[in-house]
Order: sequence, then structure tokens, then C-alpha cells
Amino acid sequence: MSSRLFAGPLAVFARTLVLDDARPVVALPELLRDETLDRLLLQVYGPALMPDKLPVLVSQWFKYYAMQLMPPVLVVSLVHGMSWPLQLDHLGFALHQRGMLDGVRFGEPMVDALRSDAPFQRFAALLENLQQVIDRLSGYGKVAPGVLWGNAGDYLETCLGQLAAVSDVPLDAGYGLLREKLRPDGTRNPLFNAITYIEGSQGQSVRQRRSCCLSYQVQWVGRCEHCPLHGADTP
Repeated sequence: MSSRLFAGPLAVFARTLVLDDARPVVALPELLRDETLDRLLLQVYGPALMPDKLPVLVSQWFKYYAMQLMPPVLVVSLVHGMSWPLQLDHLGFALHQRGMLDGVRFGEPMVDALRSDAPFQRFAALLENLQQVIDRLSGYGKVAPGVLWGNAGDYLETCLGQLAAVSDVPLDAGYGLLREKLRPDGTRNPLFNAITYIEGSQGQSVRQRRSCCLSYQVQWVGRCEHCPLHGADTP
């Protein structure tokens, strides 16, 4: 069923789905254990960076999480009005041989979703998932939650732009997550203005993150393309 929902130009959004039952995945709660994160980050980045640059490494690891999870979730919600249960114990992730996240398997079948234009209702399950994962990684890696929410917002905006290019479905609910300053309960929306567009030196529109992802702190990772610190005195 999942593959049929990603026909034609939507196929690119299914690249991160693990549809082969024979392909091994690791349950998300297991991936978020200190011991597992220690092992995976050491495998990916090596002893020269682990654990000295742990906040940077956790930020980069979470980027892979957002890249795996968001594309299929956004498409099934915005295009098809459906959703997967996104509780942490319903998700499993495949691992690349180097240890990076390399695909997501949703453990429960899709159900009809709330077809609301209110972003915080439409994507309540996604936001709760991100909140729990960010809280866990922030505590483990001693990295500010705002850094990780910035990563989530960066990839959310990227996915919405890609979806707008191949579909004419309304995307207001998705973009609302980035445009609403406050949540319905009056608390701050951590995704607000995660991405802005400013005028560049040549008069062109320049995409810029609100918060830095810390990648500039590791030389071989380098400063990300949309870093808000361009021009600042950083290594």
C-alpha cells in the first residue's frame, strides 16, 4: 500500500522508506540509548571527534533522522490525508554500514488523519515525535534544543519546497509550522522562522537558517550552505 501512495513524481519522497521486511531495522528507543549512540557516533565519526565534539555530532546525526522521517510523513499527510502512528516505539531505522541512519520503517499501518488546515493539529503526532527525540538527544549530547529544532525546520522547509514543485496540493498546514510564532496554547513555536530569505549582496534572495547547526566547528564537515554565521568571526 505504501508504495502506491508515492507514484510518479512523488516517488522521490519514498526513497527513505524501508519496505522490504527482510531488511533489518533497529527500534528507535534502542537507537536513542546512550550506549547505542556512543557506538554509532564513534563508528561514523571516529575517536578523533567522539566524544570531544559531541554536540556537533549529535546535531549532524539528527539531520539524518529528519531526512529519513519527514518526506514520507509529509506526503501521506498533505497529499493523501493519512498518517502513520509516530510514537517512538512504532518506528525502526535501517543503518548504513558506516552507522548512519539509512531508512525508516513504520511499524503500524496508516490511518486516516485529521484533515485540518491548522498546522499544530494536522501535524501533532510529528511534533510530538520530534519533541521527544530532540529532548533525548539534547540531554545526551549537551546540545541546545534550538539547534536541533533548527535542523528539523530546515529539512521541513526543504521538503515542502520539493513537494510544491511536483504537486499542486495545498501546503498551508505544512508552511504554517514555520510561520506561526506561537502554538495554540500560547507557547513558543520552536519551528518559527527556522528558514528565512534575505537579500544577498548581488540583490538575489539568499536562504538562511535561523540557528546554526554547529557544523563549522568540525573542519571536514564545514559550514553548511545556509549558515546564519556567514561573515561572522568563526573558525
